[in-house]
Amino acid sequence: MNGAEKIKERILTDARSLHDKILDEARAQAKSIIAEAEKEAFQKLTLITEKAREEAALIKQRYKAAESMEDRKNILKVQQECIDEAFDVALKNLSDMPDEKYKLFIEGIILNTAKNEDGIIVFSERDKKRLGEGFLSEINQKLKAKGISAELSLAKDSLSASGGFILRYGDLEINCTLEIILKMQRPNMESEVARILFNE
Repeated sequence: MNGAEKIKERILTDARSLHDKILDEARAQAKSIIAEAEKEAFQKLTLITEKAREEAALIKQRYKAAESMEDRKNILKVQQECIDEAFDVALKNLSDMPDEKYKLFIEGIILNTAKNEDGIIVFSERDKKRLGEGFLSEINQKLKAKGISAELSLAKDSLSASGGFILRYGDLEINCTLEIILKMQRPNMESEVARILFNE
């Protein structure tokens, strides 16, 4: 091998060596870049996964809150229906009292409501029958005994209420129907009714 060939061989060897070195460095760099990219991707994936978990937890929490609010609304609605029903039953019980008890009940309300002037009283057809014809004259006597000289007379028209009456003094009407009496008493009685019904 002459000098030129030796130089050529040495150049080729150096070139191969440099080539291998560059290739090794490129591989190492590529490996490092891939590792860094994988690490970054893993971190991003972890963050995305964590965020997704947090979002899912929040959605679940909101759903549960909405669900329990819906439950509470439904419970309150059912309780209100039960209270309404209790007052409906009370109205029916007042209306269906035995005649003598009912008569005393209505009498008490009239004596506490009547004004010291002549008036007209309106009953339902049912009450006109169950209270009897002599009822108003008894009431007028009891009013006199209380020092009220005014007299009440029976109206020609009738009520369509469950019971009770309306007192008329000219343009003034005092509504003492059972429906109105219960409606006026309801705000004072509702919490007690709820306590009895639901042990609250």
